[in-house]
Amino acid sequence: MDLEPLRVAGLYDPASPGAAERRDLLEFLVSEGCTVEEMQLASSRGRLFALAGDRRIRPLVGLLTLRAAAIRLEAEPEVVLRAWRTFGLPDKGLDLALLTEPDVEALGTYLDVRSFLGEETALGVSRVVGAALARITEAETSAMRAGMQVIDVGISGDEVVTARAYGQVTQLVPRIGRMLDAMHRQHLEATRVHFEDIDREVEDRAAFRCGVGFADLSGFTRLSQQLTLGELSQVLTVFEESATDTVQAGGGRIVKFLGDAVMWVSAEPGDLVRIASDLTSHPRAVEHGIDVRAGLAYGRLLAQDGDYFGPPVNLASRLVAVAEPGQVLASGELVEVLPTGWLAVPGLPQQLRGFDDPVTPYTLSSG
Repeated sequence: MDLEPLRVAGLYDPASPGAAERRDLLEFLVSEGCTVEEMQLASSRGRLFALAGDRRIRPLVGLLTLRAAAIRLEAEPEVVLRAWRTFGLPDKGLDLALLTEPDVEALGTYLDVRSFLGEETALGVSRVVGAALARITEAETSAMRAGMQVIDVGISGDEVVTARAYGQVTQLVPRIGRMLDAMHRQHLEATRVHFEDIDREVEDRAAFRCGVGFADLSGFTRLSQQLTLGELSQVLTVFEESATDTVQAGGGRIVKFLGDAVMWVSAEPGDLVRIASDLTSHPRAVEHGIDVRAGLAYGRLLAQDGDYFGPPVNLASRLVAVAEPGQVLASGELVEVLPTGWLAVPGLPQQLRGFDDPVTPYTLSSG
C-alpha cells in the first residue's frame, strides 16, 4: 500500500508512536474501499476506526441539505424540516449536509402521504414510525454492544480489532432493512384483518367496540429494588416473551409495552379473557416466580396513531392497578358480553382514579 497520499492527507505519520497500528488500520480501510476523503472526514470526527461500519450504515460524503431536498421535492423548506423533526431525527437546521438519496426519497414519500391523507394524519404516522424506529435502533445497538463488546474501542483497546468487528457486524444492516420491509407488509395484512373483524359502529366509523387488556408484574417496584440489573433484565425479558407469545397465540394484538406492563386488544371478549388468564398462569412466569395480574374492559374505542383511546382503556388500566397477584379483574360491560365458560364474581365497589362513580370489579376465572 502506498502510504504517501495518506501521509500527505494527514492520516499517517511514520514517526508517531502508534504508526504500526495506524498503518494496519489504514490498510484495512483501503481494503474495504474507503477513500481518502472519507478517511479525512472520519478522522476529523474521531471515528476513523469506525469508518468501514459507518459507511455501510450511511455514507459520509455526497450528502444533501434539507433545503436542497426541499427544492428538489418542490416543497417548502419548513414543511420538510417539520417532517424531519416528526420522524424523531436531530434538528441540525436546513443547511447542514446530512441527507442521502434514500433520505430524500423517504421525505418525498412523506409528502405523498400528506397529499393523500392530509398533514395531521401524515404527521401522526411519522411520529409513530419515528418512535418505533428509535426503539428498534436502541435494541439493535444494545444487542450489538452486549454481544460483541469489541466493537467498543474503549473495551477492545485496539482500533484495528474494533474496526474489523464493527465492519463485520454492520454487514447485517441492509439485511435488517429488508427484513423490516418484509415484516411491515406482513403486519399491514394482519392489521387489515384485525380491523375487518372488529365491530364498527355505523354512525361513527372512527369508533368501534372492542376489548382491551392490561397485564403487569405485581410488586414490580419492590422487585426492582431487590434484584440486580442483570436479574431485572431477565425478568422483563421473560415477561415480554411470555406476553408476546400468549397474546399472539390467543388471537389478540399487542398495542405496546409500558415498562413492566403490556397492553393488548382483542375483537372477541372470550379471546380477551383467555389471554389474560393464560398470562397470569404462564408456565415461564411461574417458573421464574413472576406474579402477573390483569385488568380488562370492553366498549367503544378509538384507534389513532398506533394506539387506542377511550373510557375502556382508562378503566382497564385502573383495574390492573388494584388487582391482586394472579387475579384477572374485569368491568361490568365486559362481563355482559362474555361467552359461556367463564365465572365472574363481583367484588366491592371501588373508587378508581379518574372515575366519578365507584366501579364494581369482577374477578374472572374459568368455570
